[in-house]
Amino acid sequence: MNKKLNILLIFLISFTVVKAQLPIGRDTITVMEGGTVLKSAWAGGLNFCMVSQVDLDLDTKLDLVLFDKVDLFAYGIFRCFLNKGGVGQVKYVYDPQYTAKMPQVQQWATFFDHDNDGKADLFTYTLGGIKAYRNISTPGNLAFQLKKSAVLTNITPTSTPLYTLIYSSPVSIPGFSDIDNDGDMDILTFSSSGVNMEYHKNKSMETYGIPDSLLYELNEYTWGDVSESSCLVTLNQFANNPAPDALTAKIYHSGSCLMCMDREGDGDKDIIMGDISCSTIHYCENTGTTLTAHISDTTKLYPNYPNKATGGPVIRMNSFPCTYNLDIDNDGKKDLVASPNVSNSQNYNSVWYYRNASSTPTVDFQFVKNNLLQDEMIEVGEGAYPAMIDVDNDGLLDMIIGNQGYYTNTTKESKIAYYRNIGTLTQPSYSLITRDFANVSSYVNTYTLGGLVPAVGDIDGDGDVDIILAEQYGKFHKLENTAGPGNPCNFSVFAFNSFSITPTQARPYPQVIDIDRDGDLDFLVGLKNGRLAYYKNIGTPTTPSFTMITNNFGNVNVKGDPGIYSSDGSCAPFMYDEAGSYKLLCGSISGRIFLYDNIDGNLTGNFTRLDTNVNMINDGPGSSLQYIDINADSKRDLIIGNYAGGLSYYSSKALGIGVNELNNSESEVLVYPNPASDKIEFRSMNNFTDKISVELFDVIGKKVLSQNAFSNSIRMSCGSLQSGIYTARITIGVNKASKAIVKKVIIE
Repeated sequence: MNKKLNILLIFLISFTVVKAQLPIGRDTITVMEGGTVLKSAWAGGLNFCMVSQVDLDLDTKLDLVLFDKVDLFAYGIFRCFLNKGGVGQVKYVYDPQYTAKMPQVQQWATFFDHDNDGKADLFTYTLGGIKAYRNISTPGNLAFQLKKSAVLTNITPTSTPLYTLIYSSPVSIPGFSDIDNDGDMDILTFSSSGVNMEYHKNKSMETYGIPDSLLYELNEYTWGDVSESSCLVTLNQFANNPAPDALTAKIYHSGSCLMCMDREGDGDKDIIMGDISCSTIHYCENTGTTLTAHISDTTKLYPNYPNKATGGPVIRMNSFPCTYNLDIDNDGKKDLVASPNVSNSQNYNSVWYYRNASSTPTVDFQFVKNNLLQDEMIEVGEGAYPAMIDVDNDGLLDMIIGNQGYYTNTTKESKIAYYRNIGTLTQPSYSLITRDFANVSSYVNTYTLGGLVPAVGDIDGDGDVDIILAEQYGKFHKLENTAGPGNPCNFSVFAFNSFSITPTQARPYPQVIDIDRDGDLDFLVGLKNGRLAYYKNIGTPTTPSFTMITNNFGNVNVKGDPGIYSSDGSCAPFMYDEAGSYKLLCGSISGRIFLYDNIDGNLTGNFTRLDTNVNMINDGPGSSLQYIDINADSKRDLIIGNYAGGLSYYSSKALGIGVNELNNSESEVLVYPNPASDKIEFRSMNNFTDKISVELFDVIGKKVLSQNAFSNSIRMSCGSLQSGIYTARITIGVNKASKAIVKKVIIE
């Protein structure tokens, strides 16, 4: 009896979880900025990144993997970009499926093929040290296996072995490189004293003749004979002196990043180091040998070396820049990428790319851009808080995005970005009009505002839609729409703290909605502690006045793991009506999305929590959302913002959602390659297909190509088309019967 009951309970629990999922899938909408289609519009933004190369799809081309710390959270997020470029081309496209296959790591992450099997392995932080994952991927399946929970080193190689952790602080990034050129991966790291670099030699080749082991001994306490403190590298420090005692030496800094490269092709490793307290990097020239390093010259003016000129694009960020030596443009030469390793630094232009233009072994890094990958996505700095509103009254939903701020000149300035919908009712398409909608920055500067979260609604009952701006210090301000009903919006009036609402928590997140269904609009406010406050409108629809009913509405709680996020929850609500009953989605500090149901309609009781990780979606910490019908199919779609300053999009029309209704099947027609640049093939997977036709439509529904064939495949030329997202209607015929299939096609 008990066994049967347990089986029944398992079935009911499984059924509940399935029912709690939303009928959406990851999708894309064309987005343009400055007349250019963004290749990875919905990639989610980037802030403070560690940049590596990994062959994610095992096509022999190295892809880009960025581990973004986002906002100094212990757990950041991976962003994976597939390499679609040829020799000399920089062309990467975001592919989120690989993020889901990455291990959950903390603090820092970098990749190095330590066993020379052609697959880059993952190295990351563990308490006081380094953790290692081996890349065990096979074609079509990216996978990592824990190899070492903590990498150890023998600190007494000339006597009885004594093993301890290879030290790393949470905000450090060790240098992984074959320092002695013997074929295995060595490690450079700052000692726990924060003064000197330690060289941990890998003995794998000496011991086994193959490089697949992580077998280390401390070879040098004072590699390079330099010390670093107070943003200064001092030469010739330890030639006649031992290394400082790690137990008694002063801690000069709590974090450094080390990058090893051979600048002039002479076989020894030069170093670029960054420090948590510094705004520049230090280049350290090694004039020693592979066996005995000696740093003889240094400069902060890199890559202006050896001239050390003060002009030009020197790597200088507000705080803690770190560098990465990667072949970005597929020309066989390693370029230089820089990004901050801490918050309160560059955010929307935080991935700097220097191309190696040298024709000799000596590098020549030439500045290209400060927003690598970021210029191909929606990117609004730190924090992305979307709201949907028809700004120009053309019947199409436009998009505005608030933020914590764009980092400029040591400060973050909050603004509202405006993306106009230039598509159609059923096929939306967005174009950036301005990053400073309604001249909001002027109010930010006048009233010292910060961290703006927009909410929309006709709060004053005059027939047009207003914008409420909640800011991180707790006050609610109104951008009043004075246009009147039926006219394009005119936000010409700013009312400071117009509702005299001061939530009990910082960083409030508002939604304007008639909670009690009495005909006027109330405020539902997400709080930093992970809970919700309900402010009831006790005035009238045209003269609103608000009073707080509760700061624990529905007993909702989306608080994150206190070991990671302290007391933070950052609840971001979106309540909606479904068949006469309220449901509630909540973004959270962890990035997970929570789903609640108000089944009994009792607004003073507890909401029923249906799911704590809706659709297994997590596109980055600090999720905020809009769940609204964007493509006019009478079904809701989901737009998610996150603290990295970007958005992701999930559609009711995505592949696999409502397959029968869309007459769409992944297995019936193969589209290859997709994305395409010159030729694209449509092939029926049904062996009995005797006719196929293809019609290609652009984002506004205009037919741009069509072709028929009495066979099971068509190959079309698409090189003349503009870059963007197209819809392909493929009709396949089998014995006088036919079936239409719709697929999305990306032209690069």
